[in-house]
Amino acid sequence: MTQYRAPLTPADAERLGDAVGRIIAITARALHREFPHLSLERLAESFTSSPVIESTGLRYLAALDAGATPGDAAGQASTALVKAWAAARLRAAEITATR
Repeated sequence: MTQYRAPLTPADAERLGDAVGRIIAITARALHREFPHLSLERLAESFTSSPVIESTGLRYLAALDAGATPGDAAGQASTALVKAWAAARLRAAEITATR
């Protein structure tokens, strides 16, 4: 897949869905492995919301369009996912601490 313009072909959409699913699954498993107290089920639930799926897909496509290999694009999308998740967790902890 190269140069992603809307709409994607059905084949491109299927490949994108597969890639995003793998990125999300691998990221959730890696976080759980590093931090076993984190529930894999809750991570998967958090990572499969529509906004997260969409932003992960867009980051993956943007990296591919910028010339990254599929593996590097997946790594960039996964890194962005972890950073966004961590920032959200920190914000939630701050809100809880001020109550």
